[in-house]
Amino acid sequence: MIPSYIYVVLWYILAAYLFYMAFRESRFFFVLAGFFAFLGTWALVDIFTETDLMAGVYGWIYRGVAIVVLIICVIRYYFSKKRG
Repeated sequence: MIPSYIYVVLWYILAAYLFYMAFRESRFFFVLAGFFAFLGTWALVDIFTETDLMAGVYGWIYRGVAIVVLIICVIRYYFSKKRG
């Protein structure tokens, strides 16, 4: 099993890369970079605190944020394909 801190590092690396891409390609990458920074921070806090942030009410908050970002990405993809 992969240790949790490796996910934290990967999510922060992805967030940094997407921030870089936001300046070069599209400002929409700021949304995704912020999401991956959120994931990294959430996992980091989960590692260092006694509270299980992946279960209970905190787990639903985590899933809710993920669903909102997924919906935003799907809407963005739909409109970009529609424009052609």
